[in-house]
Amino acid sequence: GSRGGRASALARRRGFWDFPDDQPIRVRVLDVDALPLEELHKAFVFTLVRRLPAEACIRVASRLALFRDNFSHAAYENMLKDCATLFGPTHGPELLALFARCHATISVPFLLDYTRRFGTFSRKFIAGQVDQSLSPKLFDFIRYQERGGVRALPPIVARPWALSSYTRLMAKSQLKSQLHEQLMLHGHIPAKDLQADAADDLPVEARVAERLSAA
Repeated sequence: GSRGGRASALARRRGFWDFPDDQPIRVRVLDVDALPLEELHKAFVFTLVRRLPAEACIRVASRLALFRDNFSHAAYENMLKDCATLFGPTHGPELLALFARCHATISVPFLLDYTRRFGTFSRKFIAGQVDQSLSPKLFDFIRYQERGGVRALPPIVARPWALSSYTRLMAKSQLKSQLHEQLMLHGHIPAKDLQADAADDLPVEARVAERLSAA
């Protein structure tokens, strides 16, 4: 009885995807060029943290910050190539279509904070972070004598709620230095800077490139 029910259910599911050859198929496609920038930014970060682990999202934010330090056509092509690798073959087309439209205007702090709030790290990444702290190096027993000779857990494991734990995982860039300086001086980043989805200090070339990509 149950086996027959499963077989009929499988047949129905297969039949759902069987389309007649003589009838048109309606496919809904999201027109990213028609989206307002705010909706485009939110669609990208939502899709990013949904499809990829948090460590990959941080690498995307870090790569974008590096691109902002050296805006050129060659840097743009290299960034797209690197991010396409991070996106992977399964979700790459979806993410790259959104990213190519919003890379010039999205706020990196907004992307980083969204990852902090809603992202999930992979087990492999967390295990690797813990293994690094538990693998003693030469003279660790002297360097960490006050902790019994054991290195402290990485900030992303010990304090996953803190934005500083996420900025530490970024590659060196001007934006990372600015965020680190603000966190050291004030202990936090102003909420308005984290909630603003669009960057307000971009060069003219970046905004022109964004408009050309939408044309």
